[in-house]
Amino acid sequence: MLMNVQTEEISSTRRKLTIEVPVEEVTQEYTEALDAWKKHANIPGFRPGKAPVHLVKAKHHKDIVERLRDHLLPKSYREALEQTNIDVVRIIDMDEDIKVKHDEPFSYSITVDVKPEISLPDYKGIALKRQAVDISNDDVEKRIDDLREQRAGYDEVSDRPVARGDMVQIDFATTLDGAPLAEAAPDAVGLDKAEDFWLQADENAFIPELGEGLAGLAIGEERDVNITFDDKFASEPLRNKEVVFHVTVKGIRGRVLPELDEEFLKPFQVADATEFRKKIKDSLLAEKQQEQEGALRRDIEKFLLENTSFDLPESDVDEAANRQVRRIINDMSRQGIADDKMMEQKDQIVEAARQSAQTSVKLRYVLLNIAEKENISVSENELKREMAMMAYAYGMKPQDLEKELSDESAKEEFRGDVLMRKTMQHLFDAANISE
Repeated sequence: MLMNVQTEEISSTRRKLTIEVPVEEVTQEYTEALDAWKKHANIPGFRPGKAPVHLVKAKHHKDIVERLRDHLLPKSYREALEQTNIDVVRIIDMDEDIKVKHDEPFSYSITVDVKPEISLPDYKGIALKRQAVDISNDDVEKRIDDLREQRAGYDEVSDRPVARGDMVQIDFATTLDGAPLAEAAPDAVGLDKAEDFWLQADENAFIPELGEGLAGLAIGEERDVNITFDDKFASEPLRNKEVVFHVTVKGIRGRVLPELDEEFLKPFQVADATEFRKKIKDSLLAEKQQEQEGALRRDIEKFLLENTSFDLPESDVDEAANRQVRRIINDMSRQGIADDKMMEQKDQIVEAARQSAQTSVKLRYVLLNIAEKENISVSENELKREMAMMAYAYGMKPQDLEKELSDESAKEEFRGDVLMRKTMQHLFDAANISE
């Protein structure tokens, strides 16, 4: 199709195309559409396909023109991109109410974001420094202590006062400015008083300061624990107010760590404590090595980001930033943060999301450009395998994930993610890593 295409550079990554299809092309396309319509037109008094053209045109001209527009618009757009060699990221805007007249040129304007031009650095043999990994006996014992803590039990204690980490049974009654808390803050249910209440004597208590304030008390002893709630406390009348908890200790249970005996070691499938310590050391070494590999990959990312400079398509950054905002808000919601608190942080959330989006979009373009230059691709088998691995990681069936990615754009984005990881592995394998 012969067309006149004018290109206006709005920015380094945005173009406005003005496309004009000559009247001769429009007329020819209209005539072909009219002939095709004539073959099936149902005109009273004539058998299908036998009605005169002028009657078909008179009855169906509007429908034919609409079909012509729907045909010419994508066809002329595709050919305009081929003619101008523009690599489009996405369509940003186009004329409203685009019309076709069979005896006039067909013209319209469309604004698109285009892929940036990137000058890649010398990415082959990136110099990296691997830190030495050393697992000490203290590291091993600390991990063992953590495992013992997870399996700790509690024994009744009567010969000593409360120590950090104990479970303590208490009665308490609270006051605010000398008055019972129930009168000052009726909505503070559960804070006014309690009997035979168990809590942990450290910062893990439901009110950390209360748990920490029990240290040194013996069974039967009492104490006033003064606690000032901050300006974000759930009960508004108690915000920035000092509340007095009058506490009586009624019972103490001391935390008891299990011994490294046969019962403790059984789940770890080791013969004895010596083999257990070796297994723990090997596990710590594997963790450190994995952390180190992650650090080296981040160093590769840093090298690529610092050694490339190009403008990013705004629509790409906007889309990535919106996804990041949704992710942040979902995380905050799962943490129980109220909507009004999130709104107070709106500007910070948006700014953090945009900065993260700019970094991720830039890295994606660099890695995909390297993949193209190195002829790295993702086969259908690789794509299916990655989908299966991802599905299992999320507790899904592979076929269910495939359905979610059935949309072509979603599938291509997933393919791009896999291609990025494959390219990163290529760079890591080719890196010059010194000890």
